[in-house]
Amino acid sequence: MIHNYRLIVNATERDLVDMFDLDFMTDVLTNNYQASSRGAVGASARERSADADRSRDPLYNQLKMYSEVYRMLGWLRPGERRLEFTTTILGAEIADDFADRPDLVYGLLRQCLLAVTFPNPATENVGVVNHRPFSWLLQLTAELDGVITRHEMILGLLAVVDDLEAEAFPRVVATIKKMRGGSRSALDAAVAKYAASSNVQVNTLENYTRLPVGVLKSADIGWATSGRITGLYSKPTEAIALTKLGRSDAAWAAGAIDIREKQLDVFALDERAHFANYAHYAMLVRSGLELSAVEDVLNKAMAGCLSILDHFGVDSPSQLLYSPLQQADDDVLARAEAIE
Repeated sequence: MIHNYRLIVNATERDLVDMFDLDFMTDVLTNNYQASSRGAVGASARERSADADRSRDPLYNQLKMYSEVYRMLGWLRPGERRLEFTTTILGAEIADDFADRPDLVYGLLRQCLLAVTFPNPATENVGVVNHRPFSWLLQLTAELDGVITRHEMILGLLAVVDDLEAEAFPRVVATIKKMRGGSRSALDAAVAKYAASSNVQVNTLENYTRLPVGVLKSADIGWATSGRITGLYSKPTEAIALTKLGRSDAAWAAGAIDIREKQLDVFALDERAHFANYAHYAMLVRSGLELSAVEDVLNKAMAGCLSILDHFGVDSPSQLLYSPLQQADDDVLARAEAIE
């Protein structure tokens, strides 16, 4: 995903393109043999994929999926038209600014994942009231003795629509722990019941776990490993186990000051803009960037948003779970860029 994103950004810079769409992204990835369709690559893939009904165009839908992930991470921002995009400052840092610092890129990617939140202004939100899925998933897995299965993920992550509900977390932990130790049949039955109540097929729910499973299993991200584990159920079960880093980041997320955009509505635009700048530079520091590289701009931003920091009890960049490119609206971001 990072490699393909860099190809897209490099193409926009080469062609002096500020705003681009899914067809531009398709051309870039097929020209670089990073996407295929109907048994073909390159120009042949585009020809075989093309369909007047875009919902039946495989490459169009593949790149739409890519754009959803990039928007969710805060790397792309939609323009006036929902499926036209610009690269954000955060995306430029991933693609260009820190390209020679893989440690920093993956540190920033981990922070972007932890900061993913719904609702947000860059993606469509269906069915979810409030959710920070990757922060929740790490904390949930840590509470489940550091191990989680795909079907447990369906019940403990996908079935949760409001992570700010006070009893939601202990309830799902208790539900999953109660099923462990016995046959998998109780877990499978619970997933089937949830699927039926949601009018969704079980295999569709399993497909919905592909991104979180892929994130947890990524060796570059380093949060978890996978394998068959004994003791969870009566038979050995394929599961994901947190690494030391995964447990550490889960503990950090549990103790972080998690700020959602609605909580900032009561503050003035200038204060929110300064806070957006503070939060962004704080995020870079948490990702591994040396404090000295951003200390001046961080202090300037802090001076402009003291009322917000005091309100939430933030006195250090290390405490904050908030990413403006993933949560703030366009007015706040435009003002933040103007005052920076």
